[in-house]
Amino acid sequence: MPFDHDRYQALRRSQTVGVKVAHLEETGSTMDDARAGAEAGRAAGTAYVAASQRAGRGRMGRSWVSEPGAGLWVTYHLRARQGAPLLSLAGGLAVAEALEVVAGLRCELKWPNDVQHGGRKISGVLAEARPAADGVTDVFLGIGINLRTPSGLPEDILAAATSVEQEGRPAPSREALLAGLSSALEVRAGQAERDSAGLVAGWRARLNTLGRRVRLSLPDGSVVEGDAVDITADGALVIEADGERRTFTAGDVTNARTVEA
Repeated sequence: MPFDHDRYQALRRSQTVGVKVAHLEETGSTMDDARAGAEAGRAAGTAYVAASQRAGRGRMGRSWVSEPGAGLWVTYHLRARQGAPLLSLAGGLAVAEALEVVAGLRCELKWPNDVQHGGRKISGVLAEARPAADGVTDVFLGIGINLRTPSGLPEDILAAATSVEQEGRPAPSREALLAGLSSALEVRAGQAERDSAGLVAGWRARLNTLGRRVRLSLPDGSVVEGDAVDITADGALVIEADGERRTFTAGDVTNARTVEA
């Protein structure tokens, strides 16, 4: 179904984020669209949306399945002076809040920013940044939210992922979900600039990683196993292993289980 711009604008309450929407029925990647839009001088805050992506991407080089009608695929072009490193956290928290308001699903966050329901991934967030000439950082915040589960997915994806419909809720329209997401993101992105402690506290309250035994796969291919014991002020994960505490800013948490007392 085509994106209804008039309906979206009637639902939108945000003042700076998602005020303008650039929509395509099909694209390679909304992340690439956002970068191209920024190069062409389109306004910051624009949401780049597609009904489907041929080359959607997630964290750590993974591809993202984004078939027509199956979800909301969007990249926001944001600008930040000091809060750029926290915008991926803001994005994950905003998704969780939007899904709760619009779809009635109470979601949790798996470090660093996977949005989960019932232990399965319902949304992913990917942030890419580049410095701008005026000293402000351009941040491209890519978000994929699963509304429906397409048929024919591999078993490993079906075991790890879920969707709004799969969790027993009617899938909201993309217009309604994008409006709710733009509002939540505007608030949380503002916190990244002005109240980072408040943002991290809100994000931590939904985090399901702490207090668990985790296996962390790092970008260089190495693996760390230990207890997830804390989060730093900038969202880094603190793992205790063999009596030593180490801090990590990137990686993929798997095989998590509750730490036994």
